[in-house]
Amino acid sequence: MENSGEVAGGFVWKDHSRYAAVRPVATGWLVLWGRYEDQGRTNRLAGNRVYADLGGARRRLADSVLELTRRTEAVEEALVLFDRFPFPSHAPAVFPDPL
Repeated sequence: MENSGEVAGGFVWKDHSRYAAVRPVATGWLVLWGRYEDQGRTNRLAGNRVYADLGGARRRLADSVLELTRRTEAVEEALVLFDRFPFPSHAPAVFPDPL
């Protein structure tokens, strides 16, 4: 398992052909997860969510890694990397009033 480092101010976890990423967006933190196919030429997105805070993104990361690997050891390792990652300061924008 490896963390490929900072990508556009965000965290990336990879394990063989599986990945999960957490990046800042205007409304919070975007979590993406999925698989690489064709030796990395194709990216198959399995899901994405936006969370208002890093705590929610951390929980989604754990659920995503478990979904992708079915291994609790992989979840523990991903969370250790996440907790050590130097995330940039980020405050989500205020949502507009509903229609």
